[in-house]
Amino acid sequence: MKNKQYKRLLNKSLKLVIATVFSFSLVNSTLVAKFTNITEFDSVAYAKKDKDKGKDKGNSKESKESKKASKEAEKAAEKASKEAEKAAEKASKEAEKAAEKASKKAEKDAKKAENEIEKAEKKSTKFTKKIDKKLDKAFIKYAKSIAKAQNKYQKAAKKIIKKKYPDKEIKKAEDKLAYRISKADDKFFEGINKVSKQLIKKESLSLVKSGWVSDSVYSKDFVNHGQRVKTYVAIAKAQDLPAYVGALQANFGNPYETGIFDLQNQIINLSNQIIAKNQLIETLNNQITDDTQAIEAKLTTISTLETKVRTLTNQLNDLNNQVNDLNNQLDNTDLTEEEVATIQIQIDTINASVAETEAQITITQGEQNIFQTEVETLESEILNSTKDIANLETDINNANTDIANTETELARTIENVKPGVGVDSGWETVNLDINNDGVVNEADIDA
Repeated sequence: MKNKQYKRLLNKSLKLVIATVFSFSLVNSTLVAKFTNITEFDSVAYAKKDKDKGKDKGNSKESKESKKASKEAEKAAEKASKEAEKAAEKASKEAEKAAEKASKKAEKDAKKAENEIEKAEKKSTKFTKKIDKKLDKAFIKYAKSIAKAQNKYQKAAKKIIKKKYPDKEIKKAEDKLAYRISKADDKFFEGINKVSKQLIKKESLSLVKSGWVSDSVYSKDFVNHGQRVKTYVAIAKAQDLPAYVGALQANFGNPYETGIFDLQNQIINLSNQIIAKNQLIETLNNQITDDTQAIEAKLTTISTLETKVRTLTNQLNDLNNQVNDLNNQLDNTDLTEEEVATIQIQIDTINASVAETEAQITITQGEQNIFQTEVETLESEILNSTKDIANLETDINNANTDIANTETELARTIENVKPGVGVDSGWETVNLDINNDGVVNEADIDA
């Protein structure tokens, strides 16, 4: 009985152990299955991570190559700039040497011309001193005659005033004074003309027959021609000029009356215009040089910006490719929600980089456009300056032609002013208008 109970108890125990073992086996199988799934998920994640890491490494390599290309471009630009600077310095030194050589030659020629002028002036001075002495003699004799006539008039007037009816006799005394002055004037003119005949060209008419420039010059602004001659000679002497300068201008006209002054002013004005236009040309040339240098600098910057845009564009393309790859992965229906969320986070992160890169490209292109517009503006300024220089050079050529024509007219006018006078002493162009009021009269004696 006990044995049977023992067997039943043993059978129950065995069944219980078998059931427990079977249950444990089922649980263990489930855990193994789950563990297996987790391992497969981690393997996929690690594989994707390795793939992304490879892409990042490729991007890093391309970025380094881009930076290297940019540095090489900068070095090339810097080398070109230094070579251009050396070439400009060399050209400047050569131009300086050429200018120095030309300056020395011009100085030598100027010295030679100065010596020739000095020699001619000494010869002319010797001649004019001789003429001046004779003219002074005529003038002194004239002054004494006038003084003598006035003294006689004063003495006669004193006697006549004491008489009972002096008016008639005073009129006679004044007539005698006028006669004596007129006679003194005639003798003075004869003396002047006598001296002037030594200046007559062989092929020209004598001064006596040549007359004066015009009737208006004969005694313009004076009581008579004698007073005009006397005043002009006094002005010349007051300025330490030869007496004949005043005498000849009184006879043939001063520079205002002959038109010489106007022609001289035309030449001066044209010369001043040429100087001003040459200065403007120099300013424009300097501006062109500055603009050209500015353009070169801006083109270098534009080239750098273009390289930057290409680099950013390549980066943007890579980012877009990454986004496309991740989007393709999302098409996999076997992905868990957790995997989808992970991939979406990666896409969002890359899209943020895409937006940032696009913004950098836009900014860089904007800077590039600004520099390009500045280059076009500078090029337009250079073109306008070049046109202005061409116009100024044409104006200068025309002015030089006008000066040559005016100088020819001036020389012809001077020749016509001095009919029969062969000395080239420059008396025709001497300005006796000392106070610069536009006329030659007594006011210029003490000016």
